[in-house]
Amino acid sequence: MIGGFFEFHRTLEIKIASFFKKTSDCSTIFTTGYTANSATLLSLLQKEDIAIVDRAVHTSVFEGLMMTNVRMFVHNNIEHLERIIKEVKGKYRTIMVIVDGVYSQDGDISLLNEIETITHLHGAFLMVDDAHGVGILGKTGRGVLEKFDLFDKVDLLTGTFSKTFANIGGYVIANPEITSFLKFQSRQQIFSATASPASTGIIKAIELIDEEPEWQQKLLENVRYFKNGLLYLGLDVGTTASAIIPVKIGDPHITGDVGRELLEAEIYTNPILYPAVAKKDARIRMSLMATHTKSQLDKALNAFEHVNKKYKISELKRRHEKESTQR
Repeated sequence: MIGGFFEFHRTLEIKIASFFKKTSDCSTIFTTGYTANSATLLSLLQKEDIAIVDRAVHTSVFEGLMMTNVRMFVHNNIEHLERIIKEVKGKYRTIMVIVDGVYSQDGDISLLNEIETITHLHGAFLMVDDAHGVGILGKTGRGVLEKFDLFDKVDLLTGTFSKTFANIGGYVIANPEITSFLKFQSRQQIFSATASPASTGIIKAIELIDEEPEWQQKLLENVRYFKNGLLYLGLDVGTTASAIIPVKIGDPHITGDVGRELLEAEIYTNPILYPAVAKKDARIRMSLMATHTKSQLDKALNAFEHVNKKYKISELKRRHEKESTQR
């Protein structure tokens, strides 16, 4: 705030606001997507307020809720969400429902149209973190807001420049009163080092979403091809509907071994273990890109075929689920 806000920062704010069909005063930027969530919530919600949060939201959201009251609802469970809203209605100054657009571990999509209806029916506010949906979902890559036609229905949209836009930083899209408040009240905004001139690359990246839509289509083709290949091998990819594709294994030790063998086969993946997910829900997590070639995807599928034969991972998850049910 003190001497660190330059013309390129303002240009970026205008560009990202326009991208989501908002006026130039409806955005503010942060140095990371993480702080776009945590700093915003720390500034807005206090002991008089309450957040109702999908259990699967990003860690940055939970950090931002340290100063307020929190209730969690079962992932994408509309009935549970509405029950909690009714229980807390009238007891707090502000009720805010917080969800992801695309969830970072399972790659599934929020039931945002139903969540928006329930939230505003009861006078609550709605915040959506669409870090993993922008550039991928929606006819022109505007994410879940475009997919469900909710540009004017979501009260706060947060996101990151580190995924589709291939840079570092985060943003908040909201009404001008909220964005102005954040600029002057968020400690992480005021006392952080400013984003460097490298941020100007984001401005062009935003423009390329519209100038070169073929990359979105190529990515979606890669997602379909790779997902179908994993399913053909009998692997469990859960409910993913995005470029995030997990292979659910269940056993954390085998998950680590599989991740190591894939890396030795020159396939980079993320073994995801507790506490990022439940101990019984360990998985290999991948994020596809439009620039992945078919031969690269085939190489990855061949590697998965090898580790599946060695560790029988297509059977592990089902066995763990059966044992859990019996217990």
